Amino acid sequence: MALSERQKRQIAGAVAEVDDAQIAIWREMPTARRAQLALSMIHAGERVGTYRLRLRQPGMSQAQALFHIRKAPFNWNEVKDMADEKKDFDDFTRTVIDALEEAEIDYLIGGAVGLWAWGEPRTTADFDVVIDLPTERIVALSEALRKRDFLVPPDVILDLLLSPADLPVNANHMATGLKAEMFLLKSGDELRYSALHRRMLADMGPPLGEVYVHSPEDLILYKVLYYSLSQQTKHIRDISSIVKTIGDDLEIDYIRRWVAHLNLEEVWQDVWEQLEK
Repeated sequence: MALSERQKRQIAGAVAEVDDAQIAIWREMPTARRAQLALSMIHAGERVGTYRLRLRQPGMSQAQALFHIRKAPFNWNEVKDMADEKKDFDDFTRTVIDALEEAEIDYLIGGAVGLWAWGEPRTTADFDVVIDLPTERIVALSEALRKRDFLVPPDVILDLLLSPADLPVNANHMATGLKAEMFLLKSGDELRYSALHRRMLADMGPPLGEVYVHSPEDLILYKVLYYSLSQQTKHIRDISSIVKTIGDDLEIDYIRRWVAHLNLEEVWQDVWEQLEK
């Protein structure tokens, strides 16, 4: 069976996401730790499976649903049916944006999804979004998420908003197991204020449609910042794809001013040298 161009891009993106450093860390882990991580992923899958099964059979208990998930014979036709029903990642992101728009929250898509607008798309299981959330809209956001099978209580959101730490609101989608990380705009975060002010409306195609994303310059800045923290080469690849796509229209002076403000000159020089190779 011939692969479509989208499938080829998805495969290439998935391969690119596997970092040599991550592989090395995995190999150095004790066997017990590897087993613990594998069991954690299995348990997450079981939670999603039992939730979906109980949606179909409301009278079934949690224990009964878990029994069927663990003991049911493997049936490829059933697997295909579940795959047909499962929301794909694009639909999930649209669901999150719908909740934000219903609650009248200004937002800004970043991360790998933001990259889709300016660079070479790669597959991801992460959805990062910056939100400007006034305290008086917390309940509205919680309710809009609840209606879409997310469980994010208002008091949890308020605690994170008041916390001095830069912790996102984790919105876990009960129907699919996917998660959105909503980073809160807080007083004193000059880079996020600038990025939100410069956000751009991009047509991402169906089902996302027109959504607000980072400008290419601000997305590069965050990639440089994350690279300085993790040294993950995927950020270099992402920056390279943006530079190649935008070309001479990229506002390099804006990036350089922020790089200096953030004391990232050496990191930026390292990134630029790798881009020129």
